[in-house]
Amino acid sequence: DKFNGEGIYTQYSNDKITSVEEGIWKDGEFQYAKKLTPPVPVVKTPTQDDEIISESSGSGFAVSSDGYVITNHHVIEGCQKVVVHTKEKDLTVRVITYDPQNDLALLKGDFRPSTVFPLSNNRPELLQDIYVAGYPFGNKVSTSVKVTKGIISSLTGIGNNFSNIQIDAALNYGNSGGPIVDEKTGELVAVAVAGLSKEVTESINFGIKAGSVKNFLDSNQINISLTASKYSFGSVDLSDILEKATVYTFCK
Repeated sequence: DKFNGEGIYTQYSNDKITSVEEGIWKDGEFQYAKKLTPPVPVVKTPTQDDEIISESSGSGFAVSSDGYVITNHHVIEGCQKVVVHTKEKDLTVRVITYDPQNDLALLKGDFRPSTVFPLSNNRPELLQDIYVAGYPFGNKVSTSVKVTKGIISSLTGIGNNFSNIQIDAALNYGNSGGPIVDEKTGELVAVAVAGLSKEVTESINFGIKAGSVKNFLDSNQINISLTASKYSFGSVDLSDILEKATVYTFCK
């Protein structure tokens, strides 16, 4: 009679939904939200074969000038068609590979991004100032990239997951797969992946360390530069790279 494991718990009153919790339960107690993408809605369209179409969205970012994009595995899991939205157009991309354990996916599109995120070759540090870019809530709020600011508040994730860092910058549904970058250099520090339920706290969120991203790319023989030009937020350069290299990722 106690919840254990991952699931969605919906409460009703007089046939109306009063609350929805998605995440992990243990011995009947809600532990934390596991993913930042919302439950994938199933849209039933009036086609001849009564076809079922599923759609979900998240964020991603370019890591090479020849069209390689990183996002979370859970953003594209189960998708038949993955699309990234750049400032110029929507592009159908291929899923090259994925790592469910570290929740990473590598996409490839036929485009040449004008800017990319260089990976940091330095260890993350406590109190390090960071920015998070992405598309929380998809395009429902607006089509422009959204940026939040915070610090690295822990060098490990939940359960001593040393592949993750903890940050206090705001993350919401749709931030999954977006870049977490150093304020001073513009280098990629981590990839936004998850957060505790907003009912528990507003400021405990997590990212996958750049070192894990580098290992993921190295294992797939993707060569990227580890040397970043130095940026300063407030200059055209860093705001420009956050806007141009971060992409809206959705699938059908």
